[in-house]
Amino acid sequence: MKENIRIWISIVISALLLGLVVSYCVAGWMPADSIDWILWGAMVLVGFFAVFRIANLAKMLGSKDNE
Repeated sequence: MKENIRIWISIVISALLLGLVVSYCVAGWMPADSIDWILWGAMVLVGFFAVFRIANLAKMLGSKDNE
């Protein structure tokens, strides 16, 4: 039970991170400087990492429910 709660909290935190990244990327669309482009690209990578983490945590949660 504690493990399921920990997984759910991790999913919520990752979803919040994904929301922040998406809002940053939408607000900062078409940066002017090269540094801004690098930061925007890094945020896109963080967003992909958050989606990947949510998928893995959901898979872990599904395997815990089957046990």
